[in-house]
Amino acid sequence: MKKILYVLLAAFLSQTIANAWPWDYTSLNLKEAQRAQKYGTTNRYFASTNSNNPASAVKVKDPGLIPFGNYEKVDNVKFQAKVKKDEVQYAKIKENLRKNKVDDYNTQAYPKDFYNVYRIAERIIRANNLDYINWRIAIRKTSDGEFNAASSNTNYIVLYTGLYDTLSDNDDAMALVIGHEMAHQLLGHGQRAARIISSRDRQYDFSTDTYANFDAAMRNAIANTKLQKMEYSADVEGAILAARAGYNLDSAKETLSFINTLPYIGFITLSHPNPEKRLRNFDENRKFFVEPQWKLEGKYNIYTSNVLDCRKSSDRTSIIISRGSAKSPDSYYRPETVDEILLRYAYKSYKNGDFEDAEKYFNKLLKKDKGNYILYLYLSYTCEYLYKQTGNDKYLEKAKDAARKGLVFAPNDKYLKEQAAAL
Repeated sequence: MKKILYVLLAAFLSQTIANAWPWDYTSLNLKEAQRAQKYGTTNRYFASTNSNNPASAVKVKDPGLIPFGNYEKVDNVKFQAKVKKDEVQYAKIKENLRKNKVDDYNTQAYPKDFYNVYRIAERIIRANNLDYINWRIAIRKTSDGEFNAASSNTNYIVLYTGLYDTLSDNDDAMALVIGHEMAHQLLGHGQRAARIISSRDRQYDFSTDTYANFDAAMRNAIANTKLQKMEYSADVEGAILAARAGYNLDSAKETLSFINTLPYIGFITLSHPNPEKRLRNFDENRKFFVEPQWKLEGKYNIYTSNVLDCRKSSDRTSIIISRGSAKSPDSYYRPETVDEILLRYAYKSYKNGDFEDAEKYFNKLLKKDKGNYILYLYLSYTCEYLYKQTGNDKYLEKAKDAARKGLVFAPNDKYLKEQAAAL
């Protein structure tokens, strides 16, 4: 009751002050113009859509011994022939989606919109070997045109019309959204979130005891922090899925840029991070992406797979993208392991000229895999460049030591021999 009285009193006082205050309207407008520089949606949108490509690779020694992606190079003529063949199947699917349409589009989306979403999702699925299960994707109308998407039940994605209409002319941005929602399920976020929320709600104590309420608030904050971390992770994994499918991540970034223009209040939008932090997370992690290799892997996966069929679901608001032909379980998508991510961090730090970080990551990897001569070779390269940058003799000794240790495990490797001789 006290809280209600405080709210009413605050509202009354604010209205009274607003009506009684002798405003200097020109000064007021100048101050508001200053605030608009920070909060104005166009400023926030274009500041975050500016291309922020990963650091350009510097010219360093790289014999190409660290592979990324499981693929073979595809002859471009053969690939284009496969694409042309696939287009025949796509035309049939497009026509099938036009059939059995209904007049009430409050219930069912337009066939062209279903087809647009299908083509983007199907490309991501094939490029990433995600065709082990039927995927379901809905376009759902909301009364307020909400800019949002969601996923549940491991294979069900919902695109709200506000989001779809905003991004419908940008396939790259739409691919990032779909990739993000797929990533939630692929990384097990659905199960984890359910456990986190269940545990949080089960422990709530709505008594009037101050300590009990404080304790419940703390558990709620911890739960939301965990949920926000999963959003960061899904942004990164979703970008990887889109990149492997050949989508342009510079253009795809429009998704996060638009979110950055939306109202955000931390204590209300509890389960999602601050949009500006999501943009920084995207840019920071993209420095470590191996986009050219992933694109080649996705191209190979598309070349060696067939078009996935699509049909309307019985719920009238979604489509079903059918699973592919049976494969070996080992050929399907797997999230990167911690060691694989560390290797990518180490390699890209080295290629980008961030040699201190590269040394840190290569040493972490060698603690787990002390007999890997390739890691010793790249660590030696890294320390050599650190020596050239700093003139510190300790890095020269580290470079020599890494080369010597590598030769213990691969005494005949020509690159290690060359490196040892050069040092």
